[in-house]
Amino acid sequence: MKSRVLVVSDQEGLDLKAGVANAVAAGALLGEVTLLLIGRVCQQAIQQASELAGVSELLLTGFSDSREIPGSESLAAGIVNLMEGYSHLLMPASSFGRDILPRVAGLMDQPPVTEVVGIRDDHTFIRPLHAGNALATVQLSELPALLTIRTTAFAPASTSPTPAPIRKITLNIPQESHGLSRRLGFTPSPGERPDLNTARIVVAGGQGVAEAGSFELIEAVADGLGGAVGATRAAVDGGLAPNDWQIGQTGRIIGPDIYIGAGISGAIQHLAGIKDARCIVAINSDPTAPLHSVADVSLTMDLFEALPALMEALDRPLD
Repeated sequence: MKSRVLVVSDQEGLDLKAGVANAVAAGALLGEVTLLLIGRVCQQAIQQASELAGVSELLLTGFSDSREIPGSESLAAGIVNLMEGYSHLLMPASSFGRDILPRVAGLMDQPPVTEVVGIRDDHTFIRPLHAGNALATVQLSELPALLTIRTTAFAPASTSPTPAPIRKITLNIPQESHGLSRRLGFTPSPGERPDLNTARIVVAGGQGVAEAGSFELIEAVADGLGGAVGATRAAVDGGLAPNDWQIGQTGRIIGPDIYIGAGISGAIQHLAGIKDARCIVAINSDPTAPLHSVADVSLTMDLFEALPALMEALDRPLD
């Protein structure tokens, strides 16, 4: 019997959220995918979602204001009531998925499998351990399987010429789950840079930037390349960068085409967050810095000399 897979994601903005197409692709490896979007879903995102290959039906919950969206406890209870007939629940390993899926698992008394990077069969999944230095193969004895998907591990679903049917639904939230928490507002982070999770280019700084007292140079290079800005946990803890720039085991897991790490030693926690980068560029004057050992391009040089030279090269017209 073919598995029935429910993929759930939050949604905000004109375009379909990053990682949804990847989660759908992962779900399609297991069986027929129903995609549920929760949030303020505009027409453009609806069209993009309905055209994802592998989606057999698109479910929408309608909220015109983010403050109408129920709290996490209520959403989890509503998703549990929707699970009848589904063998798998998949959510991107985003802040939303990491918040909701454990609550669903608790309500269903099922063990969740988090940060899945590989699927062997409908009961067997692969997830990283020890900051990505080991992979565990986890086999569930019974379904449903409740999974968060590390989206950088799966290529996004392609586009289907035949859009999936769309159905608007209302989550059946038990009365006892109403009002446990509620949203007071939603304020996206300001700025015009690409989202760190989906940026093709990321320029990140570490403790080596402390000498300048700010990330101004890192930001200038990122802007010159049209990329996002990232940081190590040490730089965040040191007050040099905001929390949402943190990359690593306790921050963002990224998979850009190009990652440039300047003044970063390469602690194991940070390396866990950049393992999926296609090209790693290390800039550090210390030749023994661990980041050099995993880099595709290694520059043993002071970042305060290397980055201005890079900016100058960017400004120089091509011959």
